[in-house]
Amino acid sequence: MPDMQFNYYTVLLLASSIFISGIIGIVKFNQIPNQYRPFIYLIWVGCFNEAVGVYFAYRYHNNIVPNIIYTLCESLLLLWFFKKLGMFENRKKWLIFLIVLFIVMWFANSFLTGRFGDQFTFYFDGVYAFCVVILSIQVINGLLFTEKELLKNPAFLICIGLMIFFSYQIIDRAFRLVGLKNSEDFRKSVSQLLHIINFLVNLIFALAVLRMRKKQAFTLRFQ
Repeated sequence: MPDMQFNYYTVLLLASSIFISGIIGIVKFNQIPNQYRPFIYLIWVGCFNEAVGVYFAYRYHNNIVPNIIYTLCESLLLLWFFKKLGMFENRKKWLIFLIVLFIVMWFANSFLTGRFGDQFTFYFDGVYAFCVVILSIQVINGLLFTEKELLKNPAFLICIGLMIFFSYQIIDRAFRLVGLKNSEDFRKSVSQLLHIINFLVNLIFALAVLRMRKKQAFTLRFQ
């Protein structure tokens, strides 16, 4: 990682790229197929979280609380999105299991390992990130055999973005839990790279929202 230090405004600018997808989603909402609505809701929740996070950072000098709440909302909205894609067709027990797992882990990591708001939910983040990566890979594998123009398929673009971001999030959370305690510079480098990846993934999401058309509606079928 190059020797560079992001200031607050650079981080804010990179994170604010989520608003590109949010605005496109508002403009195109009536044209967006029902199966992609959970993802659009997730984008809007992400935009709201960024705005609230700025306020908390200014008012309380940290934005841990809104980010903790957002991670739970994000995990459940992503499960809803994958359900809409047909991932849990004939697998409803798995969906229920994941919902319960996410809620229980989030509660335990938020309230039982310390005072709420004092620390991020790194254990929960790692677990649900792993689940999202696996689900994204399964969707991509299904599309490889059914779609000819993958780069024009919103589900493919979204899952590629999710796979990239959450794969790195797993690495980031693992380092924060076991490998970054003795190296502030390394910790900052890992965090800065996450901001860059988040920015690039937000651009992929914006492209995906642009590609959403009602005529493209489909549901993956998994055996």
